[in-house]
This record gives sequence, structure tokens and C-alpha cells, in this order.
Amino acid sequence: MRILNPIYKIFLMIVCIFPFAEALEVGDHVPDFVMPSSNGAPQRLSEQIGKPVMLVWLDACDQCEETLIDLQYLAESLAVEGLQTWFLWRKQTDYTAPWSRLPVLEYQASNSEAWWFKSAPAVMFISPDGVLDYLVTDSVNDRKLEVSNELKLWLNNKEWFQ
Repeated sequence: MRILNPIYKIFLMIVCIFPFAEALEVGDHVPDFVMPSSNGAPQRLSEQIGKPVMLVWLDACDQCEETLIDLQYLAESLAVEGLQTWFLWRKQTDYTAPWSRLPVLEYQASNSEAWWFKSAPAVMFISPDGVLDYLVTDSVNDRKLEVSNELKLWLNNKEWFQ
């Protein structure tokens, strides 16, 4: 029975978590993850329960801090609203994580407590109760103004507390 238990856990992760993470839609609960930060301690999504969260999933990115600067300034300006923001970066050979004052989480396929959103680049707004409220996956760099406006509106409405 001990042999089946670990196999069963792996099976459940594959069947339940990974397809869900890849097919997230607005209104879904976002699965938990733990990822190390390139500029600090590991971060766990579930520790942010009770706070609004913006996740920015990066595509192929080697020292791409210039593409993040607008979103970094936006996130910092809205931190007074309680907004938590993380950039999620997929570690690749010979690539260096972008520098940011905000946490840059490093996804590694060997990390069993992490998942990668297949539609990266993407921006997600996650309500304090862990529900995906907003998702942009197309032309994220060209839609920063839209993301900014939607984020401000989302934080002002605070519909998750009603």
C-alpha cells in the first residue's frame, strides 16, 4: 500500500491540478503554487489569501526588465490598495532573470509544487478569495494601458468583499 500511495498522489496531481492550471478561465479558483524568488524567499500563492494579487506570466525573457518597468511602476503605485504583484519567469539555459524591485518567481519543471500557465505571456488578477477575476493573454505588451485601467477599476470596485 505504501507504493500505491505516492503513485496515487502523483496521479491526482496530473489529473486534477495540471490540466486545471493550463485551462484557467475567469471565475475559476487558481491552484496554489510555491516558487523560489530570484530576489528573495520562496513565495506561496495561498499565503496571499485576503489580498488582491496580480500575476504577470512572462514568455521567453532574458534580462527583460525594460518590458516590465511599466507594470512594475503600476504595481508599486497600487500597493497602498493592498495589491501584491509577482512576475513569473521560466528559467531557461543561459537566461538571466529580469531585475525588479518586485518578486520575480522562477518556475522550474522539477518543482513539484509549481505549475506554469501555458498561455504566457499573461496577466491575471486574483481576488482575495483565490478566484481568477481577470485574464489577458494576447499581446500583453501592447495592452499595458488596458491592463492598467482594468486593474484600477478592479481595485476600486472591490466586488470580492460584497
